[in-house]
Amino acid sequence: MEEHWVPEEGAGQDLAQRLHQEGLAGPLRWLENCLRRVAGDREEDGVSHPVPLVPLTEENEDAMEDRRFQTLLRQLGLRPPASEQESFWRIPAALTPQQLRRVAASIAHRGPSGSPQDPPEPPSCPQDPAPAEPLPAGLGSDSDSEEPVPVPVPVPSPVQPRPKRRRELASEDEDED
Repeated sequence: MEEHWVPEEGAGQDLAQRLHQEGLAGPLRWLENCLRRVAGDREEDGVSHPVPLVPLTEENEDAMEDRRFQTLLRQLGLRPPASEQESFWRIPAALTPQQLRRVAASIAHRGPSGSPQDPPEPPSCPQDPAPAEPLPAGLGSDSDSEEPVPVPVPVPSPVQPRPKRRRELASEDEDED
């Protein structure tokens, strides 16, 4: 079994650039973000478990079913669902934080200068904390002279829930209408 296969430097770079030009920029950013987050978690915890790649948006779901996107996942050392019990691709436990960062860098979009471009806000990864988390201390909530920053309350919607990233903070001008 190829459990300990290690991706080469720059693995998937050419295919990633092609997929980017073909409109898969969002899923590529999501994948890059997931790889970086898992690398950080593994460094922090010092433990490696296989991590499922769970697409939370239709765009990412479609990409995960795209044959060329799957080819890219293989080039990066990720593995397809191993059995009937698994439905998601996995980031294998064997990949070190350094390897994960290297493959994340290899799929990062390169602008005309050839250097990676900073994505505006990276899409969220399934390992993200729950959305209704309190703001970290120091963001205006612990000083007496400032008003506390309101934490948005998610409003349940009868329609299909939108992806977390796209939810906007409720602004006060909307309430006055």
